[in-house]
Amino acid sequence: MPLPQHEPDAVAGPLAQASARFNSVLTCAQAFALIAIAIAALVGICSAIWGMIDTRTAGLGDLLLLFLYIEILSMVKGSALGTREIPIRTPVALAIVAVARYIVVDVEHMSPTFMLLTAGAILVLVIALWVLSKIHHPRCDGSC
Repeated sequence: MPLPQHEPDAVAGPLAQASARFNSVLTCAQAFALIAIAIAALVGICSAIWGMIDTRTAGLGDLLLLFLYIEILSMVKGSALGTREIPIRTPVALAIVAVARYIVVDVEHMSPTFMLLTAGAILVLVIALWVLSKIHHPRCDGSC
């Protein structure tokens, strides 16, 4: 005895509704996470500025830290107001600055081998950024 066949529209309707609900839950979770990241970045900026005021110095590590916070806010802004996608080049560039800041701040505590490996990590990230800049993305209008 053959199994009863379901109408395509009868199955697609509930599936489409479940997909829309799931998408809306993910959008709300993304918005909540973006707000939390933005607040944390703003708190970090205030803390870094307060630390510079307290010590009355502004070193390269402090400036790179502020730059990282600003780039994080830029990614949040682009994700919330833009295409809702973060171009992969932005986090790679952020990683380059973060590793460079790590070298600048902790240079006294690094062994020569570890410093060489850390510099190698920066080189790998720069090569990745260069490769990403050469790849043409079909949806990219030049700003990606």
